[in-house]
Amino acid sequence: MRIRLLPGERVLVRTRPNPLPLAGPVLAGFLLLALGGFGLGYLARPDLPGGLAEWQPVLLPVVLAVAVLMLLVVVARPMVRWAGNRYVLTSMRLIHRSGATRRTEHQISLAAISQLQTDQGLIQRMVGSGTLVADLGFDRAHAYRHVPQIATFKEYVVQAIGELPLTRMFDGVDMEIDPQYARGGTPRVQQEWRDAQP
Repeated sequence: MRIRLLPGERVLVRTRPNPLPLAGPVLAGFLLLALGGFGLGYLARPDLPGGLAEWQPVLLPVVLAVAVLMLLVVVARPMVRWAGNRYVLTSMRLIHRSGATRRTEHQISLAAISQLQTDQGLIQRMVGSGTLVADLGFDRAHAYRHVPQIATFKEYVVQAIGELPLTRMFDGVDMEIDPQYARGGTPRVQQEWRDAQP
């Protein structure tokens, strides 16, 4: 996965989600294999009851096809979906790419992140993964699910945010008012500017 970097930008971390969500599909795959093997073994017996014996040539390929189809849906599809997910932390952005055939990309500028929050379930704590929620303010947030080594990843994000060049935010704090603007402004602004003068 190639990322077009901005001038001065460098990749810090490139990872896939933790494979913990694949535990269920893998266990289901083993169960499907066992049931499919049992069904095929039973249908391949020479002493089948009369009704099944005459349908044996049709039932064997049907059971095999159903087992393969179920394995593709239950096991292969989640694995392909997991393999298509990537989290990339650069010195300026947090990027989430997903999809194997149709690619989706979500980017967040590190300068836009106002708060980071982690969320871990019991099993996630045991394997060190979790969900990282980047709060962007104004009721906007983006969740990165099943991030491996969530505590370390969060530290890298915080460190990258701390290394960003300082910029002056337009929020009214530490702003100097131009005297010409204050004199030419509305009476309320003029009065506030006069009151602020020593």
